[in-house]
This record gives sequence, structure tokens and C-alpha cells, in this order.
Amino acid sequence: MPLIPISEWSSLRQRASSPQFEEVIRRLRREVEAFVRQPMKVPDLPGGYYHDYFCPQHGRQLIFSPTSPTEHRCTEDGTILRGPRYDAAWRWFVNNRLAEVAQELALLWRLEGQEQHLRSVIEILNDYARRYAAYGTFLREGENPGVATHTTLDESVWILPLAWAFDMVQESLSSTDAETITDKLLVPAAEHLVQHHFQAVHNFACWHNAAIGTIGLILDRKDLIDFAIRGEFGFEVQLRDGVLNDGLWFEGSFSYHFYTLAALLALAKAARYRQGEELYRQPALCAMLRAPVQCAYPDGSLPATNDCWYFTSLAGQVCHGVPPAASFYEVGYAWYGEPLFAHILNLNYQQQPRDNLDALMYGTEAIPPVQTFPQSSINLLQSGYAILRASKDDEGSEDGQYLFLKYGPHGGAHGHADKLNLLLYACGKRLSPDLGTPGYGFDLLESWYRQTICHNTVTIDGCSQPPAEGQLKAFRSDGPIQIADARVAWKGQGYEGVAMRRALLAQSDYFLDIFWVRCGQIRQIDWIYHNLGTHHTSLADSIQPLVQIDGYRRDGYDNISRLQSSKTDADFVSTWRVADVTLNLYMAGAPDTEVFLGHAPGDPPSQSWPMLLNRRKAAETVYLSVFHPYPQACVVKAVRWLERDLLHTGWAGCVVELTNHKELWVLRRFPDSPVPDWLTREEVNERFEYCFND
Repeated sequence: MPLIPISEWSSLRQRASSPQFEEVIRRLRREVEAFVRQPMKVPDLPGGYYHDYFCPQHGRQLIFSPTSPTEHRCTEDGTILRGPRYDAAWRWFVNNRLAEVAQELALLWRLEGQEQHLRSVIEILNDYARRYAAYGTFLREGENPGVATHTTLDESVWILPLAWAFDMVQESLSSTDAETITDKLLVPAAEHLVQHHFQAVHNFACWHNAAIGTIGLILDRKDLIDFAIRGEFGFEVQLRDGVLNDGLWFEGSFSYHFYTLAALLALAKAARYRQGEELYRQPALCAMLRAPVQCAYPDGSLPATNDCWYFTSLAGQVCHGVPPAASFYEVGYAWYGEPLFAHILNLNYQQQPRDNLDALMYGTEAIPPVQTFPQSSINLLQSGYAILRASKDDEGSEDGQYLFLKYGPHGGAHGHADKLNLLLYACGKRLSPDLGTPGYGFDLLESWYRQTICHNTVTIDGCSQPPAEGQLKAFRSDGPIQIADARVAWKGQGYEGVAMRRALLAQSDYFLDIFWVRCGQIRQIDWIYHNLGTHHTSLADSIQPLVQIDGYRRDGYDNISRLQSSKTDADFVSTWRVADVTLNLYMAGAPDTEVFLGHAPGDPPSQSWPMLLNRRKAAETVYLSVFHPYPQACVVKAVRWLERDLLHTGWAGCVVELTNHKELWVLRRFPDSPVPDWLTREEVNERFEYCFND
């Protein structure tokens, strides 16, 4: 039985003639015509590693040109890069494009019947079939060797559209062609993936399953179908053990979430018409589509947590090598009917045409207008993501504050050392984002982007945090203030006896950040904060230039440039300016503090973004600060710290002076921590209180 029954093709042809899908057909023809004008040949050599196709200086993907197999241009400055590494990676793009265009040619032939398109599909499939065995003679290193490609992951992604192309045209193939493609390409590829299956809950395994299962469904191979769906690490196990209860994939990266979801949906699409294998009915697939929407920044982009691409957005691309967000939510809305998914589609189609193939193949005829969904604060307990959305109105605002506190699981091999990392989006802009990953072929990935110093959290003795999993102490999404309060502790790996706790107390105009660090003995504690834009500080008169931070040239510290420092016990203010948005950071002073200012790699890595590092040597300390982002008029006029020593006096507090009134914050170490009588006589309009009792 073909993946798409014969009876469905007449319906698809009718859809293709509908004005609703006019842009899809126009784009499909354009893609095919571009290939016809400039055809690519199946390479004689297997493909290389995608992540090698990046400029080592700028961290940008090189420009792929189908006619330039040995010269590869950087997008940043036009430099031409040469060498076998880039040539092999170039062939990754050739393989990827040929596989995709084979499916496009097959689909357009199905819809419009041009024999030239059928001949091109057969030629691509036969050429790969003739070369596949020879590809296998090239030695591949590593545990996941591909045949036509660098790894079994790439092999799965590559063979899937070729399998679909074969399925669409197989009834028109000669018996010789059908046998050649089946026996020399599809079956060997599936069996290679079975032999080298990634025996774990992992995105690799999901792609392996998608390719093996799809080929099994096409060839009616029950052994392959059962292996991919019900095997030890098949589709059902991946959903059960890999998708957390909050709907996110366990690796903690939104790019890998969608990368994995693409594989899961691919197998569900292939099995859609197979009786008894209706995988799309799995509730976890719907939950995986819903969870990123709940986490998105107000503009639809997503935090680049762990190994996530910085560009990931529900209004555009979500990952390299998979369709854009609109394709996912075309399938999601058609299958599950959630208005939230229609909202994401409307968000996309306000900026771009409805021209993706998933709209034609799976989407609804029309997408209803759905008003913007007000997003509320949310805690994703299993992922360990607490998100506060503090707005001036009850319905939420695209210009409101968005705070992201990361406290949960490490995320496996794609995790970053950034427990209690703080991300800030406000006034319509990412101000202090996570940088995610610049690509795996780039040296700074390990030496900077995965190190703690690259994030807004704390290091001990200049060393990155070991993997750990924190716990949420408190979370409140309503009332006069919103609260996210989390704790993490370590037992070894250089962090013996270290515990940290961070509480964010937010209202619409500003938020308090209280970061508590306990070490058990005197150690060096560095509080780190990065922000886009230009930076200046009230410490400017006491700042001295430095060559490097004392003795620390490891775990990312050696990437900090333009260093300055100031030793101070006093309160100070730092200000960042990003276009028309300003952020004021009011930080409480403490004895024996040294403040470092510098610049470090941003995104892209060729850019340099300012950072602040507040260092203390202590067995225990608390960093107290107030953040005030604003677009034009500054609402917070001053912050007056009343008491800064929460450790010894049992309380700390500040008065935040706004344009028209004053607000008093009292922070207690224990519920019965005494505060002085004069505090009750402070002339303030509002009073907030929070207790840090364990």
C-alpha cells in the first residue's frame, strides 16, 4: 500500500488548483524549474559533515553554490575557503538538495503529469542506487557512520525524501528500475540504519526510526515497521521517555525539540493511512507543538537554551535541516484543531506567503483568524524553565517584561553549564539572551558558548558549573508581584558543598534579582551578566584597565577582552543602551567587591557584547540588584538600599522611587527575622515582602 492512497491524489489535485494553495504550487514549480535550469549530479564521493561548512573566523554558514565544489565563500567578508573538509561538507548540501528535489519532482509529476519530471526522479534514484554500495567502501570514523553521508543521522534525513519520491512514482517504474532502487538503495539504507541504530532515547534514534519505518511502510516490511514503532527504542518509547510531561523534548534545546519533532511527525505522516498505525493520534505530539508556544518571547522567537540556534523562532526557522515553523503548525492545526496553532500560522503568514508543502499535503483549506493569545507566566516543572511575563495590563503585552529562569535538568550531551541562568526580554527586544550554539565545527562552542561564563549566572573559583538539576522553591504568576525562586546544589566536581539560590520578584516596570551563594568555605564567587548594546557605569571614575582577570585563562575566561576593573564597597548603577531601549541595573554594594567590565563573543561570534562580572571572596554572599528596562521615559528614578546584609542582619530592603510614588521591598531570611521600627515609618505607597526561609 502506498503512503498516500491512490484515492487521495484526486483530492490533492483539487486542492492544488484552489486559490488557498496557489502560492504552494507557484513555489513548487519555481523550485523544480531552478533545478531543471541548473541540474546537480549525484556525487561520486559521499557527503561530509554539515557543521564543517562554517567560517572558522566568523561562525557563519558558508554560501552554498551548486557550481562551486571547491571554493566556498564566507557570508561575512567574502573570503574564499578551500580544502577537503569544506568540499566534503559541500557534498552534504548536494545530497540534501537532490533528495528534496526528487520529492518535489515526484509530487509535481503526480499533480501535473509532466514526463520530464518523472524521468528526473528516476534518474536521481537510479544514480544513488548505482553508487550506494561504492559509498560504503569509504572509511567512516565514529560510532554512527553513514554511507552516502557523514553519519547515520544525516543518512536518515537524506533517505527519507528519496523514499517518498520512490513511493510517489513506483507504479510508473519499470520492474528493473523498481528492483534496482529497492534492492540497492532503500533496503541497504534501512538495514544499515537498523545495524547502527542509536540505542537510546535521542534525536538520532527518532530520525533512524523515521527512515526505517517509512521504508518499511513503503515496502510492506513488517520487521522494519515493528522495529521503528514498537522496538526497544522505537517511536513509542521515544515519545514515552523523551517527551517530558510539560511537552518539551528532554535535551532542553528548542532547536533540538523541533528537530526531534520533525522526525516523529515524519513517521506519523508515513503511517497516516496505515490501519492500526495512526501515530498522529498520540497526545504527546500535540503537546510538543504546544509547549514552545507557551515559552516564546513576545515576538515569537524562542530562547536559545542549551545547544539551540539563536535564530529559532515560531515566526520563521526553528532549526537547520527541517522545515520552518509554519510547516509544523500546518500539520498541527489540521490534526489537532488547536486555535493556538492557527494563531502561530497567522503570525507567520502576516510576514510571508503560505507556500510550504505541508500546507498543501496536510493543512486545512482555510486558517481562521484567531486573535492574539495573551501569554501568562508559566513554570515548566520537568524542563526546569520558569517564565515570568510582567505587563502593565492583565492581557499581556508585546512590550512587557519577560524573564526566563533556567533551573532544571542538564539536557544530556547538548546541555550547557548554566544553572540559574537569567534571560531578559523587554520593550520588544532581547536584552540579555542565551546565545545558544554557533555550530559544532566552531572552536568557540566548547571554549565559550557551553561555559558558565557565557551565561548570566555564577561561577565558583573561575570554573564552569558541573551538571546538576535544581528545584523550584516558589512560583507565583498572579498578584501584585510575580515570583520565580529556584535552588541548585552540587556534591562534587569542584563544587563540593556549593549551593545557589536565585529569586526573581517582578512587577510591570522593574524586577528584583536576589542571588544567594553558599560555599561552606571561602571561595571566589563571580556573578555574571551580559547585555546587548553600549554600556556605561557609575564606577567609571574608579575603573582601571586590565590585561586579564587574575590567573583565570580557562573555562571561557580567556575570551573576555577590553577588560577594566574597580574595587568598591559601594552601590553602583550600570546602564546598557540597545537602539531605543535602556536598561538600568542598580546593584547593592558589599565589602571586598571587585567589579570587572569587558566584552565577549556574542551572536554572531564576530560581534562583541559587553558584560559585567561582580566578584567576591566569601563562604556565603547575596547579590542584590534591581533591573529597570524602559523604551523612552525612565520610570524608576532611584533605588535606595536600606540594608544590604541579608546574611547577618536577617533582612535586606530597598526603596524604589518611581515617577509618582515609592515602593518598599523587605526581604527576610526567616519569617521572624527582625526589622527595625523605623522601617514602618518609611513614606512609601506600596510595600512588598518576601521570605527566603528554606
